[in-house]
Amino acid sequence: MTLPAGVSLVSHANPVRNLNPTTHVVLAVVLAVISQLFGLWSVGAVVLVSALIALIARRLGAFLRAWAPTVLLLSVVIVALQTLFIEGPTILFSWWILDGTAEGLERGTTFAARIMGVATPLVLAVQLGDRRRSMLELERRRVPPKATYVVVAAMNLIPEMRKQLDAIMDAQRARGVETDANWFVRVRAFLPSLIPLILSSILSVEEKALALQSRGFTLTGPRTSLYAVVDTRTDRVLRAVLWAVLALAVVGRILLWVL
Repeated sequence: MTLPAGVSLVSHANPVRNLNPTTHVVLAVVLAVISQLFGLWSVGAVVLVSALIALIARRLGAFLRAWAPTVLLLSVVIVALQTLFIEGPTILFSWWILDGTAEGLERGTTFAARIMGVATPLVLAVQLGDRRRSMLELERRRVPPKATYVVVAAMNLIPEMRKQLDAIMDAQRARGVETDANWFVRVRAFLPSLIPLILSSILSVEEKALALQSRGFTLTGPRTSLYAVVDTRTDRVLRAVLWAVLALAVVGRILLWVL
């Protein structure tokens, strides 16, 4: 594809990360749907495939750091709560006034597996994607600028608040406040940091509004960009293959139900 004069292509050296952001989204959707079709083994397969793709993209470490404290932790909590609080005739163990039941364990495992099957591909898509390339792809597909800004702002929210919180905690440590001891001390140091974190987030809204206005965000008419992403033939073929795999999986699931 030939780009207009003066327009630079935004790309990645890694072939997986260099795929079009739409392809990343389609991959996540296909994996998420397939994980719900064939029980626990399909969830395990989707998790392994996601980890393998992250490894090929050289994002396995970042993927695991994002996946373990969110998806995995949530799944473990769900299984534990369901096991302890769902009543049933089959008692596996007793703890204090609570009884762990096989029925609760089964329900908890099923529920947690469904959440893990959907959430894991989403984490993978976030790790493969790039906020800048995602914004350019949304603009290329004629998504309204306001909707594009909402998506990009949501993607930037957590990283920006994390940076602000790190700066606040560094300032607390510079003042001699203990922040690196046990969890109780950390919580006690974290709570006073919430007020400046919230205030700084609110103040940054005005700065962003002025920046958007200076860049003609509210103007109407055709828009141009100095940067672009392309939708290559490889992306289109890969998306067609993914949709075909999803269609075969759905048909296979229906046949298993009928037979």
